[in-house]
Order: sequence, then structure tokens, then C-alpha cells
Amino acid sequence: MNGSHVMLEGVTKHYAGIPAVCDVNLSIERGEFVVLLGPSGSGKTTLLSILGGFVEPTSGRVAIGGNDVTRTPPARRPTSTVFQDYALFPHMNVAGNIAFGLEMQGLGRKERLVRVSDVLAMVGLTGFERRPVGELSGGQRQRVALARAIAVRPEVLLLDEPLGALDLNLRRQMQDELAGLQRSLGTTFVHVTHDQEEGMSIADRIVVLNNGRVEDCGTPDRVYLEPATLFAATFMGETNIVAGRVEEAGDGYLKLSTPLGGIRVRGSAPPGHDVRVSIRPEHVLFEPARDTESLGAVVFTDSVFQGAHYRCRARSVGHDGQELLVYVPVEHGAAIGERAEVHVRRRRIVLLAK
Repeated sequence: MNGSHVMLEGVTKHYAGIPAVCDVNLSIERGEFVVLLGPSGSGKTTLLSILGGFVEPTSGRVAIGGNDVTRTPPARRPTSTVFQDYALFPHMNVAGNIAFGLEMQGLGRKERLVRVSDVLAMVGLTGFERRPVGELSGGQRQRVALARAIAVRPEVLLLDEPLGALDLNLRRQMQDELAGLQRSLGTTFVHVTHDQEEGMSIADRIVVLNNGRVEDCGTPDRVYLEPATLFAATFMGETNIVAGRVEEAGDGYLKLSTPLGGIRVRGSAPPGHDVRVSIRPEHVLFEPARDTESLGAVVFTDSVFQGAHYRCRARSVGHDGQELLVYVPVEHGAAIGERAEVHVRRRRIVLLAK
């Protein structure tokens, strides 16, 4: 951890004795885009506030660039924050909002004007210098908030759900722009959101939080395809959780007895041990293929067309009536009451650690 740009070591925060963040250890590399992802009350905003210096941890240590900043106030940290409500000054125009932090840094007027022009070009608002912020759309205000934050050239940019107030299409557009801006700047970004799709769209690495603790941490594809815990599996999109008991173990695989019949899964656990596995609905297949496990026959009990696929509920036949959520290709179709044989690739069955 000593070579990391940002480090949190044993960070804990209590409010009136109630833990909001519990013993978080996290290292972030320079230039990395990290997303803190979790539901309301998971501790993600508290953790971001601790990084920004707005909240002091009850215990633990925060370091940025090798310097301990645990007790350093926000104005003296090499960080800048984009707040959820943007926190723009309503009595200033766009240029005044962006230049405010630069003036606090002691930059001269000429340099401030150049910097304002540069960052407005970065966020696609060239020519908006004199525009009152009250005349801007939500997306434009978000860009001004970003421009103000990056104008001071922070080592670490902190973003507290900055896209939450935007409509769906604009939010997706801004996700792309935000990721592109981060790549062009090479600045370390730490971004808070409760939106799983947003997190996977922009992050180099996702930190899944629940009840103040880190449930999982890794690249978006790893966290989605191979979640570490039951919470991570169910929070990161839809999935099927299937209970099983280990019948045999060896060669890195387990043979399980489940409500879907006997299946094999990668992992280790002693025989007789009760486990749970995750199977994503898009990984359920309707034709056997190499390295697949049969899940037996199912009968569709519900079917909703969603454009790219049918989102279907099904119930297994001949076992304990396990319910399954499956995404059925449009060309395959899925009628209620229809019976089908289903399969899944062995590598897409994920043994959950807890």
C-alpha cells in the first residue's frame, strides 16, 4: 500500500455510537477511476466525505500522495469535490464560479482567464463565460461544477453522485463524457453512486459497500461476473441464488446437490458443507454446449418483452420447484406454460464466499 496514491487504513466513523463506516482498508493508484457503489446508508458518501476532509474519522488513517491528511481540513488537501447539488454560486456567472477557487489559490487575473477558458473547452462549454448559472440546464450546471473542480488541478477529484439529478439519456451521455475527461486528465477520480450501470460504465475499479463495510472490490467485469459475496451478487444486477450441499470435492471443483439437480462448480469446501451459487439470468442457455451443466427442465411462468430479450420467470420441473429468472433471446421466444431444457456454462456458476 505504500506506493498507492490514496490510502485508507482501518477507517471507521461512528455517529452517536452507530457505525457508518467500519474498518475500511482501501488503496487507490494514481490516475485510477474508482467508484464507491452501494445502496442508501451503505457508507459511501461518508467515506467520500472522509477523503475530502469534511468528516473526521473516529479511527483510522487517510493518506494522499504519501502524506497523512487524516486531520487536514478540506482547503489544505490536494482534493476537489463535485457535490450532488453542484453548489454553484447563484450570484456569479459561469466564469466567476470557475475562477473562485483559482482566486483563492492566488492566481493572477490573466492566468485565471486562461485557466477558465481551458476548462470550459474541456467540458464543452466554450463561450459560456458570461452566462448566469440560473440560465443553465441541469447538464450545463453539472459541466460547470466539473470545470470548477478540475480548474484548481487537484490530485484527487471526488464526485458525490454528480449525475443523480439528470434524466436517463443525459446521464448516459455524461457518463461517457466523464470517463473521457478522466482519461484525458489522468487525475485520480473517486466517484460515489448507487447506480450499478453507471458504476460499471465509468470505473476502472468498483468498491461495493454495504452497512459501512467493503463487500467486494475489483474491476467491473470481475465484480459482476464473479461476485465475492451474496450481497455483491444481488446488488450488481439480477441473479439467481441457488442453495446447494457439497457432495464431493476435488481438482478445484465441487459437486453439489441442488434444487436444480447435481451441478459442478469451481471452488473449495468440505463435503457436507451448505453453500450458495449465483447464476446470472443472461447466462442460462437453451442449447447444451461445451463445458455446460444441465439445469434440467423448466416451465415459463411469466414473460415480459424488454426489447433485447424476454425477461422470464420459470420453475424447475422434477425437483424442488426452484424458481429461475432467465433472459430469453427474442428469436427463441418464451410463452407462458412452455417447457424448455436449460443449461449454464460451468465457469458462469459462481460459488459465493458468504
